[in-house]
Amino acid sequence: MTVIIPGIVVFDIDGTLTDSVAQHQSAFETALRTFCFPSLRTDWGNYTHHTDSAIFEQAWEEAQYEGRADLSELEFQYRRALEHEITISPFTEIKGASAFLQWLKEHSWSVVFATGSLRFGAVKKLEAVGVDAEKVDLITASEFRTREEIVQKAIHLGSKKIPGGHADSLISIGDGLWDLKTANNLNLPFIGIGRDVKAKLLTDLGAPVFEDFTHLMNNGIGLFR
Repeated sequence: MTVIIPGIVVFDIDGTLTDSVAQHQSAFETALRTFCFPSLRTDWGNYTHHTDSAIFEQAWEEAQYEGRADLSELEFQYRRALEHEITISPFTEIKGASAFLQWLKEHSWSVVFATGSLRFGAVKKLEAVGVDAEKVDLITASEFRTREEIVQKAIHLGSKKIPGGHADSLISIGDGLWDLKTANNLNLPFIGIGRDVKAKLLTDLGAPVFEDFTHLMNNGIGLFR
């Protein structure tokens, strides 16, 4: 019997599935400062690409350091810093996230995860919503520099679970402007997760926004029918 897969849902992680932005940014900045950049910009949204690896490489270029940026050393320093952060403030899920992931699984959606975070952080964040990163399709900034590359690769992996390899429906879910911009660049329908100022930034650009996944399941589940 052929299983009908409605389509692919692409999830951002930080601020979307998990309340982890503060811990991630603190650990990331701590890791970057081990490289002694003479003038490190921490306005992450103003870098050309909003991923950890791309920010690191741009900071390296702006510092006019010789050679290639050492991503493996950044990964090592980030891991140490993040482990410290989450002992103080563990990751928690955005309300209803794990329940919504389970609903998608029960309704045969192909779920993939695409994040601008380094892989170690993504793995730890997924644990907070009961997801084993070894058993899902997860693409991170450890593999690609741009959000578009990350999302495209995630979709490619997700499509392998669909008969014929073509998804009739593709939906991107995120919490930030970079998520929306990436979805627009790739011509993907987008759903925002957030409230207050964050929600207004997305709704002002025409995106449907739900304050959390409980709200989405109560008011927007028809988008997944």
